[in-house]
Amino acid sequence: TKSFRLWPAFPCSIAVLSRLFWSSSGLSRPYHYINAAMSWPEAQSYCRERFTDLATVDSMDDVNRLVNKVDAGYSGSVWIGLKRGKQTRWHYNWDSGQPNKDGDCVEIVNGAWLDRACDYNRYFVCYGEFPIL
Repeated sequence: TKSFRLWPAFPCSIAVLSRLFWSSSGLSRPYHYINAAMSWPEAQSYCRERFTDLATVDSMDDVNRLVNKVDAGYSGSVWIGLKRGKQTRWHYNWDSGQPNKDGDCVEIVNGAWLDRACDYNRYFVCYGEFPIL
């Protein structure tokens, strides 16, 4: 059973080009699945250089779209832009027994969120408008 709680949202930066993604768009923020395994800090840098940032959520609609994006692209675990910190805005989609203090970063596995050490290499999801040339 998944539980819905809160997790910090992160600030954004400017977007540029990427080669290893597919995206979903609409009126909400577009998500881009990146088919390259990196640590959480490397993934965040990649997203900030090429899009806006690692994927975050502002609503349950965003949670559902993000889960659908990951499920469409990869059945393993992927980083999203949630990290334990001092932010006051939170949204969760935790798997049962999570968070269990395995780490300060968050990955999605089968649609649910798990906390994990940030140095593992994972595929990841960025958000932001389409890359700018």
